[in-house]
Amino acid sequence: ATPYTMDSRDVTLRWTEARGASNDFFPPNENAPAYPFEAVEALSILRQIETNQRTSSTEVWHKKREDGKKVRVLIKASIVSLTEIDTVKQAFSAEVWLSAYYKEPLLKGKKDREEVDWADQWDPRIVLFNAVTVDKEEIKHNLIQDDIDDIPIVQITRRVQATFKEPMKLANFPFDYQKLTIKLRSRWPVDQVELRKNMGAKDTIRTDTFTASQEWKLYGHLLCEHDVTKKDLSTSDKQFPLYHITTHVQRKTGFYVWNVALLMFLIMSLSFTAFSVAPEKPEARLSVSLTLLLTSVAFKFMVSQNLPTISYLTMLDKYVLLCMIFQCLVAVQNALVSAVTNPQLFDRVSMAVLGGLAVFTHLVFGIVIWKKVRKANRILRRADKQYLRIGSSIERFFERTKCSITGFTDGEVCRVQGF
Repeated sequence: ATPYTMDSRDVTLRWTEARGASNDFFPPNENAPAYPFEAVEALSILRQIETNQRTSSTEVWHKKREDGKKVRVLIKASIVSLTEIDTVKQAFSAEVWLSAYYKEPLLKGKKDREEVDWADQWDPRIVLFNAVTVDKEEIKHNLIQDDIDDIPIVQITRRVQATFKEPMKLANFPFDYQKLTIKLRSRWPVDQVELRKNMGAKDTIRTDTFTASQEWKLYGHLLCEHDVTKKDLSTSDKQFPLYHITTHVQRKTGFYVWNVALLMFLIMSLSFTAFSVAPEKPEARLSVSLTLLLTSVAFKFMVSQNLPTISYLTMLDKYVLLCMIFQCLVAVQNALVSAVTNPQLFDRVSMAVLGGLAVFTHLVFGIVIWKKVRKANRILRRADKQYLRIGSSIERFFERTKCSITGFTDGEVCRVQGF
């Protein structure tokens, strides 16, 4: 009899009675029993089955925890540099330092990281969920002794340079602000892993290394919150833990105000010069009006090149279209002036109505922009206050306890928040 056991991930054979052997699979041994050819062939087939079950030659099977307990992983984040924000591609590049902490009872008794075979240890399997490209990544492991319960804390640090995808809300462009979020996700489901903030240390962002400061204002807060994936957006029936690391940037409007809005205002104002041409020459008037209108169309195309393909109008789009509509009204007036009985009176009334309409629409437009900017500033100030409030609690907690890693239980979180 030749009984054996087979596992799809780790194929093993246990032979109790066999004869004959093949030097292709077993080393020669004069005292070893001979194995039959059928056993060798079966082993070859099982190895091929195990190989076919892998999606690639580099795939690694991750084992579950032996104790079966749910693990809380604490995250500390620091954005070292924010290098580029691409509005058209709706992406940003950043160099990020991430540190993950979790308690590992199985390493009890280990004093130094050199004593641990990290390739054989359980891993939280945290990935950059919204990363488009990863240019470089450094991963290091460390073992930290916990004097409270004598259970070692595993620290996994990652320094990553990557480009992240971020859908941008451009309805208020160029008076907009944007959330830049780095999303972390564990490949273990929520019943095995949860991601939380390390309440013993502040999350930080360096504003002095920001390279897009000519176009954007970078705020110095870093807000972190945990979440889970939605079932209707998942490829499986399981939910997975998420961790969002968010900062805010506000666009500087000077370039678009001076180079687009002001020029569009001047082109629109020049439309009134058509009234200097005699009413008896409508073709000359239309030549001036249509030339200015074509110039506005060219500006509209220039503005579109600085934006992604979106299905709604931005504030700048609305202003450009408003100016073009005004120019179209002037062109219509120039075409009708020759058909009225009193062209001089028609000109004076038309100039008064069009001038009043232009002043009124610009006044309304300015009020709308002022309200939107004020609302954005209020939201950003609220985010600053939230970050400062959390940071103050962490600093007071550290001054009293000298503990920089905490939050493994809800009680520890409430303790820090109470300071």
